[in-house]
Amino acid sequence: MSAAVLQQPFVERFREPNTPYLSPARVGDFFGFRVQELAERAHVHRNTPTSRPQAPQLQKYLQDMIRALAVATEMTGDAERAAFLLRNEPLRAFGYKTADTLVQEGRVEDVIAYLESLAGGAAG
Repeated sequence: MSAAVLQQPFVERFREPNTPYLSPARVGDFFGFRVQELAERAHVHRNTPTSRPQAPQLQKYLQDMIRALAVATEMTGDAERAAFLLRNEPLRAFGYKTADTLVQEGRVEDVIAYLESLAGGAAG
């Protein structure tokens, strides 16, 4: 079985029903973000998550959060624990910013590389 097939159910839980994009409501609920918080994190207007959930900038942020969550879940074995750590664990290598803050800053690649290095035992 390919890796894409294995990952599909994880991503699918965040899909807007009958659409090809992620649901701001589902991602927000999972991470414990209110709609306005989600909009602030994605740097979009406060109404965008409900009025234009397919907006490219919003979708990019949601995709980045889910990518980071997928890596963290792989490490911890528990999506809820991974979400908690992404939101709350200060990362020394990044000036004690959280992974959530880094994703908001557009640094998801740095977060993923860092998490993968931890999984490999190279950092921490």
